[in-house]
Amino acid sequence: GLRRMRSRFVVVGHMLAPSTNSVSAAWHSGLQGRPRACIGRRCSSGHVASPVKQRAAALVFLAALLAKKVAAEVAINSPFQVVRPTANHSSMLPVPEGLSRLAQHDQSISIVSVVGPYHSGKSFLLNALLGNLQVFSVGRKTSPETMGIWLCRTELRASDGSEVWLLDSEGFFGPGVAESYDAKIFTVSSLLGAHLVYNTVKIIDQQAVSLLEMLARRAQLFRTRSSAEAAGVDTPEFLSVRNFPPLTWVVEDFVQELPAEHRVQDGATAWLKSYLATVNETADSQGEDAHFLSRLYSDLKVHTLFLPATSREHLQDLSRLSWDQLTPEFKEELAALRAHILSKLEARRFEGKPMTGRTMERALRFIVQALQRGMFHELPSLWATWTTQVAEMSLQDADTWFASLLTTIDAGEDPIPVAQLNAEAEQARGRAVFFYKELLHDFDVRPDVGELKKRMGVHFQHKLVLYHERVQRWVGELIAHEKDRLSAALGAMELPLDPDVLKSSSENMSKSAVGDFSLRLQGFAARGAAVKFGYAAQMPAFSQDPVEQLKNDLRTLQGMRELENEREIMQYFKAAVAAADEAVDREIKANSNRLLGKTRMRELQNLVAVKCWQAFDERLSRHKWMMMLSHYKTHKALVQTETYESRMTRFSAANEQKLAAHFRTALDRCASSYRTRKANLAMPVSEADLDSEHRQLGNSVREMLDEQGGKELTDTDAYKGTLRALNDVLDEGFQHLRRKNVELWKVHSDEATRCALRANQAVERKCGLLCLFNKVPRVHKTTSQRHLIDCFPRSGTGARMSPSMQLQVFEDWYNKDLAHDAATVWNNFYIGTALIGLSGILLFLWWPCRQQPVHTSRYGGPLYNRYGGPGR
Repeated sequence: GLRRMRSRFVVVGHMLAPSTNSVSAAWHSGLQGRPRACIGRRCSSGHVASPVKQRAAALVFLAALLAKKVAAEVAINSPFQVVRPTANHSSMLPVPEGLSRLAQHDQSISIVSVVGPYHSGKSFLLNALLGNLQVFSVGRKTSPETMGIWLCRTELRASDGSEVWLLDSEGFFGPGVAESYDAKIFTVSSLLGAHLVYNTVKIIDQQAVSLLEMLARRAQLFRTRSSAEAAGVDTPEFLSVRNFPPLTWVVEDFVQELPAEHRVQDGATAWLKSYLATVNETADSQGEDAHFLSRLYSDLKVHTLFLPATSREHLQDLSRLSWDQLTPEFKEELAALRAHILSKLEARRFEGKPMTGRTMERALRFIVQALQRGMFHELPSLWATWTTQVAEMSLQDADTWFASLLTTIDAGEDPIPVAQLNAEAEQARGRAVFFYKELLHDFDVRPDVGELKKRMGVHFQHKLVLYHERVQRWVGELIAHEKDRLSAALGAMELPLDPDVLKSSSENMSKSAVGDFSLRLQGFAARGAAVKFGYAAQMPAFSQDPVEQLKNDLRTLQGMRELENEREIMQYFKAAVAAADEAVDREIKANSNRLLGKTRMRELQNLVAVKCWQAFDERLSRHKWMMMLSHYKTHKALVQTETYESRMTRFSAANEQKLAAHFRTALDRCASSYRTRKANLAMPVSEADLDSEHRQLGNSVREMLDEQGGKELTDTDAYKGTLRALNDVLDEGFQHLRRKNVELWKVHSDEATRCALRANQAVERKCGLLCLFNKVPRVHKTTSQRHLIDCFPRSGTGARMSPSMQLQVFEDWYNKDLAHDAATVWNNFYIGTALIGLSGILLFLWWPCRQQPVHTSRYGGPLYNRYGGPGR
């Protein structure tokens, strides 16, 4: 809340502060953005602060002071914005929140300012200097990412012990951005920075140097203007120092080799100074020329950095890289750059003391307000003198004549060789240079041959574009001619042809054509003698090497002819497959109405295989080489699987279905016959007699199944399955006969069962409470069995039964006729068991209570209470 009050205080101060005629008055105001004269009395502009506003301002001021004391420190590696652009990107505005955070820091700081064109890698360079690639936002879009000016506190320390802060700025020359806005960004970065880093990409050329000089001149004009306006006023040191801070020009993604004349110690800096323009008004009294940027900045160095990554994916979005993924060369050169910046880095001075966050906030607000007032002059014209006009006209005349000479070169139907083009173009350049020097012979103007070379280079580049188009078209015609020759030669070969023979002949013809084409193209592409006044022409950049293109095109023609040959071969193989299919179909139809066993099926399969391969090979016998092709094995395997095996599998499956239907019918007949004959068996009989008669019946039924199936079908699975099913029917019928035989014996033993029932009833009548016959199931069943066994001899039928049959009759009689009595015994057993268990529990609980002690009186007798019972 206090931090928000401080921000509001800054905004209110701006709203209440009137415009003043002196920048220094705004600079020295006690309230930020509000003149000291406006507090509590009439301002010089006539503004009167009301008592309510005075009290509100005082309260806000006290809250701001309290906020400064209790506010937390500025976070490390956390960038924040202090200056933002206006809506039309023509000027800049302070960011109150960012300035408030900056004013809370009261320790000395050294600013390292990084400026440069947009998307030149400034934010990534700052991240790399910090060793943390995630601090500043790095974008992969074509539009600028950083807007305005951002500050970031770091853990680095300068040589004087002050904290190192990094300043990230909006890139120069962005789309829709005025040049004056770029100069303002450069001004703020130069005036406040203790070390200025100008960041570019790839290379330093004359255009880049000119743009930097333009920005530096604008900043120089602003500093002179502001210092002059503040004459007689206590001006801060950073505005009155003659030179700007040290400048390090960083060239990122640098992979080129320096020119030979600059391959010395600190050759990159010498390379820069070779481009710098001289300034006559800054020369000393002896007339010595001095580099403008060298005089403007206290120390001027150039530092190159290798590519941070080598893959295209990483270079498109450097924000996804980790520190370990950076190239070793980049990290080594980056360490040297960091050491160079920090070695002599010191905080800028302000009022005799090192600059702090609080004083920097005041300086930054002052500079932004001054820039908003329009303290910039427009750059003077660079082409104002008469001699320059003469030189320009001579350049134009020589340039025009060279352009006319170029029109006479390469005017034929076919393009001339590269060496001839270079020789004729170099001759035209020499004539144009001689003509240019003759035009300036009577003038005191030094010929600018370098500029003429550049202009001639532009015309030659246009000429080269047309020449390249003609060469590409001519090379395309040569390739088409060679393709037509090979196509005609291949068309004369009769198909089908052995693929190896066709391939060998085609490759020999293609090799000869490519060799002739390559030799002709090499002679055409020779560059000839070295040129002096420009650069040599060379063959155009083809999307694909012409020799490789011809190879590929001829290989394509060869492949097309081989494909046609392949089609013809495939027609022969298709005919062979059809013949094999007909042979297999013919043999299968001849046996389609028969039932075949396994032995006969194997014989048929062997016969069909012989007929199939005879028909297949006969169709290919015209071209013996076809049997050596891989297609032979492929189509033979195809016939094996899809013709022979597939058809035989279907035929075998159909035969199995017929066998299954046949034996199903046979099984039904045999089962019906068995049931009829089984019903005619005489019962009851002994078990041995029943088993013998049923065995004879089963053998007869099995013989009936064999007669219906035949001996040829006994080896089939259908027969074996039917036999197993028939055996199951016989087993089930035998079990039914046994049960029926027992039932009949029981029916014929009715006298014995009634006798046993009467015996049971007699025992039950005599059975008392402790009798186990009607209370224990085992005793009841054993007693009933003894009664029935004893009664069997008393009946005529029971005397003829074997002991095992008597036991079976008892089990049937006890489970059916005595089922109700047996259930009653089980109920009695459960009730008795429950009563015995309950009695045991009660006895267990009563026993401890029975032995309680009896209390006696003092006379030795038992003590009784008044009710007659023992007492205490």
